[in-house]
Amino acid sequence: MSRKISVTDKTLLTTKYMKHVLRRVIFNNRAKSFEMNSDVIILPPGGLILSYFKDSEGQWKIVLVGQYRPAVGKKILEAPGGRLDSESPKIALARELMEEADIKVKPQSIRIVVNEYTHPSILNACFIGGIVRIGQKAVKNKIKAGNAFENERTQVKVFNLVEIIKKREANLITLDLMTSRLIDEVAKTVGLLIRQY
Repeated sequence: MSRKISVTDKTLLTTKYMKHVLRRVIFNNRAKSFEMNSDVIILPPGGLILSYFKDSEGQWKIVLVGQYRPAVGKKILEAPGGRLDSESPKIALARELMEEADIKVKPQSIRIVVNEYTHPSILNACFIGGIVRIGQKAVKNKIKAGNAFENERTQVKVFNLVEIIKKREANLITLDLMTSRLIDEVAKTVGLLIRQY
């Protein structure tokens, strides 16, 4: 049985980073035809990179950035990241880590651990997450970081991995979903957490 899918988009709204369309999808085969219409938000792929290290006392640490997010109306902690442009995911994540946390890593040292759609019912956007082990001297707590040209004002913070997991589980800290997912990946990598999804 042959099957053909045709897709047409009617643009409703376009901004710098987003395109909102009414998408018409027609599924055709010999037996019957089916049509569906849906509002779709088209976003460029995004990604986060979580760096981690073991300190001189043998404690695992992670590096997060704090910044104000207008969408939620408050400052939140998250892994450095952003829009992935036309470069490869590892190169883009290395760039984002440098821009937001002033940490330089070789792209090949990044391990991609997440490649998922976040809200496929309405968003056409893929999230790519990576983790990278760094040396203890690669990061320091900073008052300000971030690329001013990109309108970013971030504060780099180092956290004990076990403590942040405990705070998250006790609802004492709020993280974005993807950062939380990467924290679990780092914890699994270093043998501190086994979590099923």
